[in-house]
Amino acid sequence: KGDMPVIQLPNSKSAVIISKDDITERQSRAISRSYIRAAGVAAKLANLGFDYANPTTWGAYAELSDEEVGLLTEYQATLIVEMVKSWDFDKPVSMESALDLPKAAFDKLSDACGLEFNGSSVNTEPHIDPKAPTAD
Repeated sequence: KGDMPVIQLPNSKSAVIISKDDITERQSRAISRSYIRAAGVAAKLANLGFDYANPTTWGAYAELSDEEVGLLTEYQATLIVEMVKSWDFDKPVSMESALDLPKAAFDKLSDACGLEFNGSSVNTEPHIDPKAPTAD
Protein backbone atom coordinates (compact mmCIF):
# COMPACT_ATOMS: atom_id res chain seq x y z
CA LYS A 1 0.00 0.00 0.00
CA GLY A 2 1.25 3.45 -0.88
CA ASP A 3 1.36 6.34 1.55
CA MET A 4 -1.75 8.46 1.20
CA PRO A 5 -0.78 12.04 0.42
CA VAL A 6 -2.20 14.81 2.59
CA ILE A 7 -3.07 17.89 0.55
CA GLN A 8 -3.04 21.24 2.36
CA LEU A 9 -5.90 23.41 1.10
CA PRO A 10 -6.75 27.09 1.55
CA ASN A 11 -8.62 28.18 4.71
CA SER A 12 -6.61 25.77 6.91
CA LYS A 13 -8.37 22.74 5.41
CA SER A 14 -6.79 19.53 4.17
CA ALA A 15 -7.69 16.33 2.36
CA VAL A 16 -6.20 12.85 2.23
CA ILE A 17 -6.07 11.37 -1.25
CA ILE A 18 -5.56 7.80 -2.35
CA SER A 19 -2.05 7.08 -3.60
CA LYS A 20 -1.58 5.93 -7.19
CA ASP A 21 -0.61 2.49 -5.82
CA ASP A 22 -3.99 2.10 -4.12
CA ILE A 23 -6.35 3.30 -6.86
CA THR A 24 -8.77 0.53 -7.74
CA GLU A 25 -9.60 -0.52 -11.28
CA ARG A 26 -13.15 0.80 -10.75
CA GLN A 27 -11.82 4.24 -9.70
CA SER A 28 -9.35 4.31 -12.58
CA ARG A 29 -12.06 3.47 -15.10
CA ALA A 30 -14.38 6.20 -13.78
CA ILE A 31 -11.62 8.81 -14.02
CA SER A 32 -10.52 7.64 -17.49
CA ARG A 33 -14.13 7.64 -18.80
CA SER A 34 -14.62 11.19 -17.56
CA TYR A 35 -11.35 12.32 -19.11
CA ILE A 36 -12.16 10.73 -22.49
CA ARG A 37 -15.60 12.41 -22.55
CA ALA A 38 -14.04 15.80 -21.71
CA ALA A 39 -11.32 15.32 -24.33
CA GLY A 40 -13.98 14.54 -26.94
CA VAL A 41 -15.76 17.81 -26.22
CA ALA A 42 -12.43 19.68 -26.26
CA ALA A 43 -11.73 18.21 -29.71
CA LYS A 44 -15.16 19.34 -30.92
CA LEU A 45 -14.42 22.87 -29.67
CA ALA A 46 -11.08 22.86 -31.47
CA ASN A 47 -12.84 21.76 -34.68
CA LEU A 48 -15.24 24.69 -34.23
CA GLY A 49 -12.22 27.03 -34.23
CA PHE A 50 -12.03 27.68 -30.49
CA ASP A 51 -8.71 29.16 -29.38
CA TYR A 52 -8.34 29.98 -25.68
CA ALA A 53 -5.85 32.74 -26.54
CA ASN A 54 -8.29 34.42 -28.95
CA PRO A 55 -11.50 35.72 -27.31
CA THR A 56 -13.10 36.30 -30.71
CA THR A 57 -13.33 32.50 -31.09
CA TRP A 58 -15.06 31.91 -27.74
CA GLY A 59 -18.46 31.95 -29.45
CA ALA A 60 -17.73 28.30 -30.35
CA TYR A 61 -18.95 27.49 -26.82
CA ALA A 62 -22.46 28.45 -27.98
CA GLU A 63 -22.35 25.44 -30.33
CA LEU A 64 -22.03 23.07 -27.34
CA SER A 65 -25.02 21.52 -25.63
CA ASP A 66 -25.42 21.92 -21.86
CA GLU A 67 -24.51 18.25 -21.58
CA GLU A 68 -21.26 18.77 -23.48
CA VAL A 69 -20.31 21.75 -21.31
CA GLY A 70 -20.98 19.54 -18.26
CA LEU A 71 -18.73 16.79 -19.62
CA LEU A 72 -15.96 19.31 -20.18
CA THR A 73 -16.00 20.41 -16.54
CA GLU A 74 -16.89 17.08 -14.89
CA TYR A 75 -13.38 15.59 -15.10
CA GLN A 76 -11.92 17.61 -12.22
CA ALA A 77 -14.84 16.79 -9.93
CA THR A 78 -14.58 13.10 -10.87
CA LEU A 79 -10.90 13.10 -9.89
CA ILE A 80 -11.83 14.51 -6.47
CA VAL A 81 -14.75 12.13 -5.88
CA GLU A 82 -12.77 9.03 -6.86
CA MET A 83 -9.49 9.92 -5.15
CA VAL A 84 -10.30 11.77 -1.91
CA LYS A 85 -10.30 9.34 0.99
CA SER A 86 -11.23 12.00 3.55
CA TRP A 87 -11.28 15.75 4.06
CA ASP A 88 -12.07 18.13 6.87
CA PHE A 89 -15.04 19.81 5.21
CA ASP A 90 -18.46 19.30 6.82
CA LYS A 91 -20.06 17.20 4.09
CA PRO A 92 -18.99 13.71 2.99
CA VAL A 93 -17.13 13.44 -0.32
CA SER A 94 -19.59 13.37 -3.24
CA MET A 95 -20.03 15.04 -6.63
CA GLU A 96 -22.35 17.61 -5.02
CA SER A 97 -20.03 18.42 -2.10
CA ALA A 98 -16.99 18.61 -4.41
CA LEU A 99 -18.80 21.21 -6.52
CA ASP A 100 -19.66 23.13 -3.34
CA LEU A 101 -15.99 23.49 -2.34
CA PRO A 102 -14.47 26.97 -2.46
CA LYS A 103 -12.99 27.45 -5.95
CA ALA A 104 -9.39 27.71 -4.70
CA ALA A 105 -9.74 24.46 -2.71
CA PHE A 106 -11.45 22.68 -5.63
CA ASP A 107 -8.68 23.72 -8.05
CA LYS A 108 -5.83 22.77 -5.71
CA LEU A 109 -7.43 19.43 -4.84
CA SER A 110 -8.25 18.49 -8.45
CA ASP A 111 -4.69 19.42 -9.49
CA ALA A 112 -3.24 17.25 -6.70
CA CYS A 113 -5.52 14.32 -7.59
CA GLY A 114 -4.62 14.63 -11.28
CA LEU A 115 -0.94 14.72 -10.43
CA GLU A 116 -1.26 11.61 -8.26
CA PHE A 117 -3.42 9.77 -10.80
CA ASN A 118 -1.22 10.59 -13.81
CA GLY A 119 2.07 10.23 -11.95
CA SER A 120 3.41 13.39 -13.60
CA SER A 121 2.71 17.08 -13.75
CA VAL A 122 0.22 16.71 -16.59
CA ASN A 123 -2.43 19.43 -16.49
CA THR A 124 -5.68 18.01 -15.08
CA GLU A 125 -7.84 20.27 -17.21
CA PRO A 126 -8.41 18.98 -20.72
CA HIS A 127 -6.94 21.97 -22.54
CA ILE A 128 -9.11 23.31 -25.32
CA ASP A 129 -6.22 24.28 -27.58
CA PRO A 130 -4.74 21.10 -29.09
CA LYS A 131 -1.47 22.97 -29.79
CA ALA A 132 -1.10 24.09 -26.17
CA PRO A 133 1.39 22.25 -23.95
CA THR A 134 -0.26 19.98 -21.38
CA ALA A 135 2.77 19.47 -19.11
CA ASP A 136 4.01 22.05 -16.64
